[in-house]
Order: sequence, then structure tokens, then C-alpha cells
Amino acid sequence: MTRFTFMGLNMPQMTAAIGYLLIALGSVFWIFTGYMTALFPALFGGLMVFSALGSRMKPEKNAMFMHIAVLASLSATALGVATVAINPQWSTSTAAVEQLLMTVLSGAHLGVSVASFTYGAPIDAEADRRCGHEDSQWAIPYSNNTVNYPSANESSMAATILLTSPRK
Repeated sequence: MTRFTFMGLNMPQMTAAIGYLLIALGSVFWIFTGYMTALFPALFGGLMVFSALGSRMKPEKNAMFMHIAVLASLSATALGVATVAINPQWSTSTAAVEQLLMTVLSGAHLGVSVASFTYGAPIDAEADRRCGHEDSQWAIPYSNNTVNYPSANESSMAATILLTSPRK
């Protein structure tokens, strides 16, 4: 299966690019305004850069790191939309510009993330879902397949392992 790309970048690269732009946006507006709240884009951008770096360092944890990045972009987008909806009369036009830029950048990342997810989704309801790993024993099975789920006897074995005291 080929990886999803947008403008020639895969999702970790796209996440890092948007993250660095958000960090630059927050830093520039903080330097010019002196308000600590101007650093909110930098906070969300830092989470996205952390996720991109984590995905590169541990590719087997790519799904977890990309979910963190999507949570950061969803939060930034929701914050930007909510602040415009709650207080459309901005105290300064500078804050309005920063909120708009943060919302556009994080919204773009959110849109690309949704497109990436739908790209990897199965075409029909009975298709096999693999989460990016073809040989994963924990792949999401067909809806009527119970091979990957433990039976009642196996769960008692797990309880035995969990409840026995460790060796000294």
C-alpha cells in the first residue's frame, strides 16, 4: 500500500511543516505584541513538531503520534473558531490576524489528516483494516472474524499472569 502524500509530503513531514509555521507565527506575534497569549499557536505547533519527530524516531508508533498531531490541530482550529464566534469585536486587529492565521494553518492540517485517514480506509465494509502494517497480528479483523480476540480460556491465563507475584 502506498503512503498518502499531499503536495509531495507524507503526513509526518506535513505535520512538521505546519508545526514549524505555527511556532513561527506565535513567536513573531509574541515578539511584536508582548502578550503571552500570542504564544498559543507556538504551543500547538510544538505539539505537532513533537509528534512528527516521534513518528520519525519510532515509525511503529506512527499512528499514535499522528493522532496527537490531529488532536493538536483540532484543538487549535476549535480555539480559533470559538474565539471568533464568542468575541467577534477584537480589541486589536493584530490578534484577529493571528487567530485567523492559526485557524487556517491548523484547519488545513486537520483537513489533510482527514484526507489521509480516508485514503487508508477500506473501500467496502468487509475489507481488512491494517493500520499501516501488513503483518500485524493486532490488525482489525473482518466484522465476523474472532481470530484476533482471546477466548474465555485465554483471558483466564492472562488473569493468572497479572495476579501472580513476580519472582524475587
